[in-house]
Amino acid sequence: MTAPAPGQPSPPPEAALIRLAREASGMSPEVAAARATVKLGGSRWRHIERGYETRDRPVRAPDKTLAHMARAVDVSPERLDEVGRGTAAAILREILRRESEATPAPESALTSRELQLLTDIVTSTAEKLDLSPEEVEEAFRRARTKLERNRTARNQPTESPERQPRHRAG
Repeated sequence: MTAPAPGQPSPPPEAALIRLAREASGMSPEVAAARATVKLGGSRWRHIERGYETRDRPVRAPDKTLAHMARAVDVSPERLDEVGRGTAAAILREILRRESEATPAPESALTSRELQLLTDIVTSTAEKLDLSPEEVEEAFRRARTKLERNRTARNQPTESPERQPRHRAG
């Protein structure tokens, strides 16, 4: 991690944790923000990670925002507890609980390795094309959906020829 510039405040522990997790995943702030399920842009993500907008304007992420940021970069609720953000950890636990109840993992779901590769590809392409965070989010969503649909189609059993309906010429 880089130290703050002289005269700049140090980021709070939760901000350092989020930045570390994002950097470990290889995501830019724009891609991480696009993965968050709350409206958040790359510049706001950076402000929260730094802990300030300007030297005299400190920034502390609201609990809900921090929970969604943590989800986007795979930080656990326990890690948020460790850095003193218990309410954000509780919100993240609820997010994770709802996700597990609402979407049982289908066999066609992408693996974490596939998701990482997809993130890398979309990020690289987005940077070359200078896409906005919204465009990055849409590209990631479309690519993921297409890959999952292709996997589902490949895993569907095909009917044997004798079971397929026959069409008669009229």
